[in-house]
Amino acid sequence: MKGNTWIEGWFQKCEELEIKPWEWDFKQSYIKEPIPKDKSSIELILDYKSRKLTEIGICNVTKRRGRDADCDKEPFYIYQLLWSTDYKPEPKSQLNLDRYNLIRGETMNSFITTFNHSKTLTYVSHIKHKFEKFATATHCIGNFIVLPHWMNTGRYKFSQDYWDVTMYSLFEFFQPLGCWKQFVERYFLQPYVNDDEEWTVSEFWEGHFAGIGNYNQLKPQNEQELSEYLHKVNIRIEERGKWMIKKVCEELKLQHFTFYDELKDRQIRFSNELK
Repeated sequence: MKGNTWIEGWFQKCEELEIKPWEWDFKQSYIKEPIPKDKSSIELILDYKSRKLTEIGICNVTKRRGRDADCDKEPFYIYQLLWSTDYKPEPKSQLNLDRYNLIRGETMNSFITTFNHSKTLTYVSHIKHKFEKFATATHCIGNFIVLPHWMNTGRYKFSQDYWDVTMYSLFEFFQPLGCWKQFVERYFLQPYVNDDEEWTVSEFWEGHFAGIGNYNQLKPQNEQELSEYLHKVNIRIEERGKWMIKKVCEELKLQHFTFYDELKDRQIRFSNELK
């Protein structure tokens, strides 16, 4: 019940601040006042990475801040609702999804990896706007998932935190077992796969998977690849986030919120359906 109360309260705060829940930046958890509209989202994420967000902010669940701040741990009650295990936390204030706290909220696509790499590339000003959007989207609900902690820790080296590469690895593992589509459906990952017979994984840009095994080749190599990546990742985060919020609203019978009107008739789209 506590989790449901938090979710409803968060929805109410979203409506009050005129922010759609799938566009809510969970860095707000470490800022007491609403994030100013004119605040650069790139500056904000760099402040977050520098551990400068030291307040217990709006809708903060974990009571963390500063050095301990971790955005993808804040929507715990959404994870619990959508992807809970049979584990019942004791004491009830414990924010664990499993007995040993091995399954945790994690961020799917990393902003900082691509942003730092982009400094080695030459690109035009319109790409900065896409980076600004990604700096916010990175910590929106559609870019969060639950994973075993050891898996998330291990995936950086081979994937550089590009989620399409992680998905490709998972496809190679799950598809022969006959459970790939169930995995995609459970975690609402359709925006990262094609609606073909096998639900194959879609690359962020052509030839991306050819870079697997080569640390530097996994990052965008030119302005075109960078622009394509930012465009695709922003769309996929939003698409998945809308579907997650729709499922939460329907599970908790919270369809009375104004933002639900935008969600009520939608179905989640596959990668090949996204432009």
